[in-house]
Amino acid sequence: MNGRALQPLKPIAEVLIEGELSPFEHEALHRLLKRGFTVEPPSYTPFAYGEEDLATRINITFHYPYNQDFFTRHLRENWRELKDLIKEVRYRRGRAGAAFTFTFVQDEFRLVFKSGNEVDHDQISSAMDQIGHLTGIVSRMLKAETLPETIGIVECRFDKLTDRWDEFRATNTAESNVYEFDEESSNWRPTNV
Repeated sequence: MNGRALQPLKPIAEVLIEGELSPFEHEALHRLLKRGFTVEPPSYTPFAYGEEDLATRINITFHYPYNQDFFTRHLRENWRELKDLIKEVRYRRGRAGAAFTFTFVQDEFRLVFKSGNEVDHDQISSAMDQIGHLTGIVSRMLKAETLPETIGIVECRFDKLTDRWDEFRATNTAESNVYEFDEESSNWRPTNV
């Protein structure tokens, strides 16, 4: 042994860009994520049919649970830099727009935050700030006693009118049942969709 301490393995992050990033944005995003994660350079794909009104969507999948440890241990000061970079991408796209999707994966469960297509610079800033502060609320929403069954995915969208993450929808692992979170009762209720 050469005396060097073994470094713990970094969690994995995957980046998929819909649309384009500038070479500077590409490099900055990769370098920033590489500090706390095992990550390949971003991959690119064209937008799906009907989404051409958006210039860029940054999709980042973190193979790590969504909790306070994620922000304090793996991102730390890099979270602020990531927020600033995404705000800058949005600002540079002007009217063409930019959006982001963050997915947190733990075992067979996925938690997905989608900013939506029509958020402006200030709304993107607010959305990202809130992601870092919702860990306690989301963990209470996902406690076993509040969930009707084993859930495979929870998705939410940023509501620019109320300036908050909303429309929490859960799908069971068999993808046969969909639930919406009811804030008044703090429970998941089945939907008709």
